[in-house]
Amino acid sequence: MKFEQTKFGSITISGKTYSYDIYLHVNGEISPRDKSQSKSINGHRELSKWELEILLKENPDVLLIGMGQSGILPLSKETKAWLNSIKEEKTIEIITLKTPDILPITNRWLNSKKKIAGVFHVTC
Repeated sequence: MKFEQTKFGSITISGKTYSYDIYLHVNGEISPRDKSQSKSINGHRELSKWELEILLKENPDVLLIGMGQSGILPLSKETKAWLNSIKEEKTIEIITLKTPDILPITNRWLNSKKKIAGVFHVTC
């Protein structure tokens, strides 16, 4: 699997282009991001604790968060605080970057022996 490119509104992985936000699961599966539990912040759907918990239940060693093309995917104060507490409590690395910047990092982690999960926002 290779994360190849992203542009506003899409991400290309191993030759397949997705025109929506995606999750990368520990087993390598790609699925559409479920925003059903996300609140709207400034007209954008936030990255919710609920959806991050789904990925964390897979027990990844690394959680990658692509924050959008400009890096402005909204996170509530509560979700930010919760993520910070997860970093302190668990032996999990959490990396948050603009989506274009996180793709090469994702590929490096995919080539490691670590269990990887992620969410990748393709707009904002």
